[in-house]
Amino acid sequence: MPRDATPTKKRILAAATAEFAEHGIDGARIDRIAARAEANKRAIYDYFGDKNELFGIVLADQLDLLAKAVELQGERIPEFVGELFDYCAAHPELVRLVQWEALSLPPRQAPRHAQRSTAYHEKVAAIAEAQRHGHIDPDLDPRRVLLLLIGMAEWTLYVPQLGDMILGEDPGTDRSRADHRAFLVSIAQRLLVRR
Repeated sequence: MPRDATPTKKRILAAATAEFAEHGIDGARIDRIAARAEANKRAIYDYFGDKNELFGIVLADQLDLLAKAVELQGERIPEFVGELFDYCAAHPELVRLVQWEALSLPPRQAPRHAQRSTAYHEKVAAIAEAQRHGHIDPDLDPRRVLLLLIGMAEWTLYVPQLGDMILGEDPGTDRSRADHRAFLVSIAQRLLVRR
């Protein structure tokens, strides 16, 4: 009977997540991933393909985890901003993977571009539905609303140095994050409701 490969695959995915988050696509090394995963390089290529394919699988896996944890619901859109901020703050590897993707690949070459676009279009549809129900100003472009919400939630996590410079405090402390989260939810509510 063949040996179950699942534990090896999980170790490789975890090791690859750490490696890509630390070094990006170009700087990541399959031999370091193999060493971290206590697997051989051949297993990585057999299970996941080349380094670029492995990066795409790692990023997709992390984005799937995010999608399962944080759902955009039309009647709770301001809370979505807070929940997205919380998730990304707790998963800095996801933030770094998305940064490396942006630095390394043209937008249309992003892994799973079509599938991810479809998922974002579903969120845009939820925002449009919320507009029809009076939860959000119907004059706002729902696509740009989604882009704004994601940017609001994640920006200080992508550039913490700006938070430090502008606020004069470490944006990574529990207190600073709690204050920022409350601000995000409050400002999302104020910005999106029709006056």
